[in-house]
Amino acid sequence: MCYFVDAMAYTSTDHASSSRPAKARAVRLSESFNRGARRVRAELAPLADPMPSRSAPTASNHALTGLALGASATGLLLLSRVALRPQPSPLDVALTRLLQRRYVPWLTRGMTLISVPGFAPLQFALVAGTALDQWAFGRRREALFTTLTMGAGAITGVIKIAVGRPRPDPSYMRVVFQFRDNSFPSGHCTHYAAFYGYLFYLARRGMAPSPLRVALQAACLGLVATVAPSRVYLGHHWASDVLGGELVGLTYLFALIRAYERVWVRPAS
Repeated sequence: MCYFVDAMAYTSTDHASSSRPAKARAVRLSESFNRGARRVRAELAPLADPMPSRSAPTASNHALTGLALGASATGLLLLSRVALRPQPSPLDVALTRLLQRRYVPWLTRGMTLISVPGFAPLQFALVAGTALDQWAFGRRREALFTTLTMGAGAITGVIKIAVGRPRPDPSYMRVVFQFRDNSFPSGHCTHYAAFYGYLFYLARRGMAPSPLRVALQAACLGLVATVAPSRVYLGHHWASDVLGGELVGLTYLFALIRAYERVWVRPAS
């Protein structure tokens, strides 16, 4: 009987001593996670404050705005004329063959991964999730304008129907997957320029300098810069398609930022 009691006591003591390190590790992990979450929340907290003041637009600013919009419209019209040709332009073919000169499996996987966030339904989920997060932080106007970035895709859809350019012919390039919709302009490039460009702007305007802000800006800028070559490398678009998409997206982004600043960012006194 004494032996049984001693064995039970030893087993209980051994189990308690073995569970303490595991419990201690769980507590340490929980505390570390909480510290990280508090730090991220502290860095994101300024986003709930009014945006910094902006200087009132001058006559020169209005002139530059008009000049930029005129150049954008002219560039889009020229690219549309290229897209309306029955055969691809020599420059489109040359740029495509330059990017597809060598087939590298890891590069193909990387280019595919860059394009994934631009496909539905993930594209809509990312926009909606970002808007909901902003709403939770009290940034309701920012959530609204984040949702409005989807308007760039609607404009792209109208242009696609009007121009009616087919997808690249596989006889000219290596095509990873053949799509059935029209090609000009690139919806991926338009969406990335509008959505990730707007997030870059918000991080720049509303967050204090920090590693988190640098990481967010780098991620947004990297996606906007690499989506165009990825679409050509995968054989989904011509170079003129992605250039037209970037042009539409950046023009829409510029107009969206101007509208946002008029309704929310306070003018400097």
